[in-house]
Amino acid sequence: MKYSSTIIFALVFLLSANTFAQDNEQKGKDEERPFMKYLSWTLLQAVPSPVLNQDANETNSRLSFGLRWNIVPINFSFNANKFVSPVQFFMVNPVRRYTGSIELFVQPEVSTAGFDYAGYDNFAVGTGLRYTFPINHYGEHLAGSIGAKWNYRHSGTGADKEYYGIEGGLYILYGIFGIQGNYNFNDRTRYNISLNFKYF
Repeated sequence: MKYSSTIIFALVFLLSANTFAQDNEQKGKDEERPFMKYLSWTLLQAVPSPVLNQDANETNSRLSFGLRWNIVPINFSFNANKFVSPVQFFMVNPVRRYTGSIELFVQPEVSTAGFDYAGYDNFAVGTGLRYTFPINHYGEHLAGSIGAKWNYRHSGTGADKEYYGIEGGLYILYGIFGIQGNYNFNDRTRYNISLNFKYF
């Protein structure tokens, strides 16, 4: 997994260098290459964030390691330029996010260790609303977020589990890297914490 992430990062940076190219006839002007732009975005979405989940029953508890993906179908910015729409879909400008915005998010998740105590399958999905706000230097140095989410996990016993949760996060380096903590209203997986990576 470590080598896969390294390869993906290398491809993204190589492709990003070709996203803008100089026009031979109009030097000094940047020509955007949509294919390279969207390919870079797609590869960045494939990079997961590591997450630790509580796996518990009535007598035992442990941490279960997993991988989580962060997808943002829609984002509404409170500080967008008046000449552009405050709404962006999927490909969200980081500046618009960390300077103040609210977004709908979807988080597919796979647990590599399983939920032996809780009795859940490895796959889960969560969705909810998140408010991101600047803390230091308009959010470029430090931003925070609060949110509420709905989670679904399939149980190996046949009793699927739906539960709600709340989350909070802190982000640095223009909102790209951060840490998120979740408190779930479910006694079998009460909390989880993840290292968050999100560029677009």
